[in-house]
Amino acid sequence: MANITSSFTHLLPTELYVAGISTNVSGSYTYNGPETFDVWIEAATGKFIQVKSEPAPEAGIVSKTINATDPSQLPAAYLVSHFFHEDYQWNYVLEDEVQSNGDVYKKITNPDLRDAYELRWDFDTSKWVLDQILKKMSNDAVDEAKRRRDYVKTFADQYDFGDTINTKIDHYIAGIGTFIANNPEHKTWKFVTLPDPVGTIPKIPIEISVELAKVSINGFTVGG
Repeated sequence: MANITSSFTHLLPTELYVAGISTNVSGSYTYNGPETFDVWIEAATGKFIQVKSEPAPEAGIVSKTINATDPSQLPAAYLVSHFFHEDYQWNYVLEDEVQSNGDVYKKITNPDLRDAYELRWDFDTSKWVLDQILKKMSNDAVDEAKRRRDYVKTFADQYDFGDTINTKIDHYIAGIGTFIANNPEHKTWKFVTLPDPVGTIPKIPIEISVELAKVSINGFTVGG
């Protein structure tokens, strides 16, 4: 099978590892490799495993063909073509991105397609699909704030504690909402040390805690 060289452009994520594909930012790439080749994929998910090789696959692995001469499959072919090039490398251009706590993240301004996507065969459409690579964002302080909010709200949704306590509960939940709004989830891969929270997580007022301790949810008193 002859090798081919073919160039193409492909839309990139608005930001690497964060959900969302740009409508106007794309990268330019050049495929060098066989016209067609077979790959192993997971039978359950369609996820690419590796370019096909012998011996026969283990159970749960099936073979599919990528046709690099088909423009719709060219990005899929490029995405895994480094298997054909032992000396493959990408010349990255990096830009300093200063974070809220002063940490400096080296942002890739010219990502390789492999930095943004993973290859998968869609059994429903019988087509190759490029799934965006995502990283989980998190904020431990916000998780704790939500836990406290949900604890109080569970009782507030089921019991009427009277105007005074109900109002205190409403104010407490609103305060938690303000804290959460002021503390978005962190793109943790950009930090050496995560920044401190903005403000402090509101504590459950003792008057509320006393009233909650008097009742139970589904027969069990819920701890805060």
